[in-house]
Amino acid sequence: MTLFKLLISAALTLSVTTAALAADPLLEDEIEVETLPDKKLERRGERVSGPITAISAGALVFAGFDANADYKINSTELASGLAKAFTSADKDASTTLSLFELEDWREAALGSLDAAPGTLAFDKDYDQRVTRAEFDHAMTFVFKTGDKNEDGVLELKELVKVFEMPRRPVIEEDNTIDRINRQGREQRRRGF
Repeated sequence: MTLFKLLISAALTLSVTTAALAADPLLEDEIEVETLPDKKLERRGERVSGPITAISAGALVFAGFDANADYKINSTELASGLAKAFTSADKDASTTLSLFELEDWREAALGSLDAAPGTLAFDKDYDQRVTRAEFDHAMTFVFKTGDKNEDGVLELKELVKVFEMPRRPVIEEDNTIDRINRQGREQRRRGF
């Protein structure tokens, strides 16, 4: 009886292994994956619409300036926040920021080197160092630009904009990797 069970389990293992090796996933036809859930939008060449959220320049920094957690930054919080930000950026305590210090601060505080304001917004006299006055001027300009109702108080909701982009076009892109894989499968089928 034990020999019978051993033979059956060996036969099943061999048949499963053979079936697994015989089914080459590269030789099977590509499976079409639907990327747009709405066929009507796909036929019209549109993407599924939805809200897009944009965050204004300096939003991350100004959110950190909010000392009393009321989601508003007044002139006192701005002055205090700018002093702390400049001090944290000035690693060598030279009272001026080198461009390296400024870039490090921008990446840490703004979230990216690509985020506004850029380096040139800070260094107005192009002497490759940023004074406290230049730093304050650049950040105050961003503060005033963000203050949409011009009341001197920057509300965090003024830094966020949510909007719709209806009728976003579908961009047909040539997926080179898929094309190369498809060519390789065709060559294997032909025996190359």
